Amino acid sequence: MNEIDKNIQEFKIWYETQLPYHNASVDFFCQLIGAIPKVELVKGRIKSYEESVNKFTRKYLPFIDTKEKDFKISYYLTDLIGIRAVCFYAEEVYEIRRGLRKYFKELEITDKSSQLEKTEDKFGYKSLHLQLVLKRGLKGIDDVDRFKNIQIELQIRTVIQDAWSVLDHKIKYKKSIPQSLKRRINRLSALFEIADEEFSNIQKEILKEENKINYRLKKGGRIETLKTLDVFRFLFVALKYFPHYDFAEYKVDSFVQEILLLKSDFTEGALNEALKDNLSYVDTIEKRINQDLNPYTKIRYCLYKSNIESFKPILSVHQQGIFNALG
Repeated sequence: MNEIDKNIQEFKIWYETQLPYHNASVDFFCQLIGAIPKVELVKGRIKSYEESVNKFTRKYLPFIDTKEKDFKISYYLTDLIGIRAVCFYAEEVYEIRRGLRKYFKELEITDKSSQLEKTEDKFGYKSLHLQLVLKRGLKGIDDVDRFKNIQIELQIRTVIQDAWSVLDHKIKYKKSIPQSLKRRINRLSALFEIADEEFSNIQKEILKEENKINYRLKKGGRIETLKTLDVFRFLFVALKYFPHYDFAEYKVDSFVQEILLLKSDFTEGALNEALKDNLSYVDTIEKRINQDLNPYTKIRYCLYKSNIESFKPILSVHQQGIFNALG
């Protein structure tokens, strides 16, 4: 058995012996990184024994003197522990990187996004790759001393980058396929890149609209009477009457859709009139039935009273019965 084979055999013993410790380290790092703001999903893995040996043989062995006895394969594998952190938007990648600095020292950085952006005809999954090790002297974190010497490779991606990377790895024979197939793969990866940018841009536009609502409320903005209702106009009106209620986005969206399905030309002004004219009546209903009604239910009663013909389906049969009994 030559020296290389001996070292590979020693690495196998080391790998199997250390496996429980490395599994525990994956759980530790996933928990630590998952708590960083903007991280929506975190996954970890240990490079398999076969992958490790193949990488060493391919990447490092050609540069090692085969007569050398002192080298250890494990020293060359800085990505044995791999963690992937996923966020929603591209700008959050670097927010996560800043959050990591509280716990980690950066040893090496590979910004695949920047690399791809410097090319004219290449697309692919973007991500930020960081080689990290825990900072010294961290306090108040369980098991931090146990894993203080482990290097990890962390990839930070958006959900769209992550989706493309998963699909990209499923495409066979990318290097030597006909040019026509390469072009189709290139076009597909470009679409993912465009989708990632548009996803971020849409979020920025939504934030701008939300800021407009807050500005209009703060400045006592007038009701735009003839503007068709949408989620932002709904919130502007609803928050005037229920300023302390937390209107969850998904509930607002479905509620506005329900209103527009019943009356497609319903406006911001019409909603304001329905609430202004009928909220006091709904307060009476609340007192008579001795039950606190949430803002959505109050708005339903106001819409129903303002236009029973259009908004009859917006109340349940039970609620209509209460309304009719008190009417």
